[in-house]
Amino acid sequence: MVKDIGMHKMILYSFLIGILFLFVGCGVSNTNAKKGFVAYLKEHHNNKYEIITFERNFNAANMDPNLYWVELALKENLKVVINFEWDAKDKALCVSSHDTEDRSIKALTDYQKQEIVLREELYEVLDEDVLSVDINVFNHSISISLKSEPTFNKFHYFSNKIGNVLDKYPNIWTREAHIDFKIEREEKGFYELIVKPTAYNDSTELYRYKQNAIVANNYGSVKAENIDYIIRKEFSKPNSPVFLSNIWVNQKDLNSFYIAFEKHEPRKRLEKNQPLTEVVGMYLVEMNYPNLKKKNLTYYDYKTTDKDDIFLYLFSQLPQDYQYLIADL
Repeated sequence: MVKDIGMHKMILYSFLIGILFLFVGCGVSNTNAKKGFVAYLKEHHNNKYEIITFERNFNAANMDPNLYWVELALKENLKVVINFEWDAKDKALCVSSHDTEDRSIKALTDYQKQEIVLREELYEVLDEDVLSVDINVFNHSISISLKSEPTFNKFHYFSNKIGNVLDKYPNIWTREAHIDFKIEREEKGFYELIVKPTAYNDSTELYRYKQNAIVANNYGSVKAENIDYIIRKEFSKPNSPVFLSNIWVNQKDLNSFYIAFEKHEPRKRLEKNQPLTEVVGMYLVEMNYPNLKKKNLTYYDYKTTDKDDIFLYLFSQLPQDYQYLIADL
């Protein structure tokens, strides 16, 4: 029986690999694709770029054998490196239809130049505790690596320093900055600081952040993993697991949280291709870090509470010290 299962898996994998090769074979050849791209650079960009990477990017997600992943370095300044997907058939950059930003090679280059200027200036004004700074102008995000988590006073220090730099570039930084603070070896920091440049007008936005708002990330950090572990250990039951959904941090006490996590129960009727459990409600618990002892616990059953608007509803129930938005909910 085991051998039969193994044989069936091998046949299935071989079939899928064959399908992938068939799709790839239908695309523009690597030689012709690169030749066409080199010609494009020569015609439209006067050979300003050095090709670092040009490789087919076909996968199960895009199912397009004509897509290539490209990395270019600007010859006059090799620090300027841009990357994008290239459609070898249409001889054009592959850009999502939902993307409203200019994603041309020139625009990507200009943004990368701006990121380098901003990164160097931030390095100059920030203290020695900063290990690295990464900037994404498109997403208006900044990631800062530190030796240890910032204190409340440090958040204000970073806000003032970074805000002063961003105010110099109102045409580049046109929204609030989302600043992620991570310690060494973390994928993502637990705390995210919101800094709003002086020239930024968010009066027409549906939801507006308070200046220096502190938002908690649910994944990627040691603290988020610890919280997730404690929540699952404390509240999960056999056949009825819970899953961390959101964390709200006290804007005056960085180690006080309200934590939302979903409750699952076994399905009463299990249909084909459905998971064994279904979401039935949401818990909201108040806890302090690092002991994470339960202080207040409330359960919202989806039979009586609207699941679609649950997060806005929970946010409206939080004490004032946890509110980081200006907008009325």
